[in-house]
Amino acid sequence: MNKTAILLIILAIILVAYILFNSRKKSSSAEEEHHDVEGGCCGKHAVCEKNNDKESLYFDDEELDAYQGRRPEEYTDQEREEFRNVLYTMKNDEVDVWVQCLQQRGIELPEEIKDEVLLILQ
Repeated sequence: MNKTAILLIILAIILVAYILFNSRKKSSSAEEEHHDVEGGCCGKHAVCEKNNDKESLYFDDEELDAYQGRRPEEYTDQEREEFRNVLYTMKNDEVDVWVQCLQQRGIELPEEIKDEVLLILQ
C-alpha cells in the first residue's frame, strides 16, 4: 500500500467517527426537546424525568380540595398550616409532583408554603 491509500483510510476512519459522534449528540438533544414539548416539562428537568410515573403517587390531601379557586392571600393562618402539615408528611422527592397535582386541581399554594417548597426542591 502506498502512502496516499493509507492517508485516505485514516481520513475515512476519522470522518466515520465524526459522523457517528454527531449523530449521537443530535439524537440525545432531539430526545430532550421531545420531552420538553410532549411531556410538559416544568423546567426542572431532573425532577421531571425522575417522576415520570405521576399517576402512581397518591397524596392524602383531600381536605385541600376546599381551597380550589381561592387566592393565596385569602388563606387564614390555620388554612396555611393545613398546607404545611400535608407538605411535611411527604417525602422530599414527592413534593414537586404534589405541587403539580395541586395545580391541576386548581389549588394555589400560600406564598409562605411556596417558599418552603422551593427550599425542599433545591
